Amino acid sequence: MSTPSTSSLPPWFGRALVEGTLIVFAVVLGFIVNEWREDVADRRAAHEAMGRVVAEIESNIRQLESVVVYHEDVVQLIGERIAELEAVDEPVMGTIFSETDRVMPRGINAPGLSSFAWSHAQQHGQLDILPYEVVAETARVYDMQANGVDSTWRQIVDLLFDGPEVMVEKDLKPPLEFTQIGFAELAAQERYLIRQLEHLLERLREEGF
Repeated sequence: MSTPSTSSLPPWFGRALVEGTLIVFAVVLGFIVNEWREDVADRRAAHEAMGRVVAEIESNIRQLESVVVYHEDVVQLIGERIAELEAVDEPVMGTIFSETDRVMPRGINAPGLSSFAWSHAQQHGQLDILPYEVVAETARVYDMQANGVDSTWRQIVDLLFDGPEVMVEKDLKPPLEFTQIGFAELAAQERYLIRQLEHLLERLREEGF
């Protein structure tokens, strides 16, 4: 009595299995390649964005160095003028504008710092793949710039141009003292910010930017 033969697989099954495996492999490989390309593109975009931030920091340092000595001179000039007023027995009346040519020969001369490159990179998510420490340190220094130097010189502007009362003659000593304090604070913040920006710039260059 003969044993029934075991049914064999269709002849096309092996070829279909190989072709199916190759298709799956090609799809997976495609995903891997696309992800790699996106990662390379993201890193390139982050590097270019930080390159613009580095250039902005270098520019801000130059801007600060171009004005800080003048602001320190303003502090000294105001101090000399206050000493003259203190030598007079009676208060000297006038407006702060009558003193600007003498104590602020170049006006306020704001440093004109920029944060566009940094803000643009943040808004477009170009820094997401960078190390947290690098991004955090850069953010800290830019916050210092915004809440320190930028804020102080705006306060000085508000003090000098705060409505029509600034044109009313009054004892010159108090507004000059307030202005001197403002410029002294501004110059100190500028010196400190220069050091912080230089330190940050060195760190970013070490990271390859």
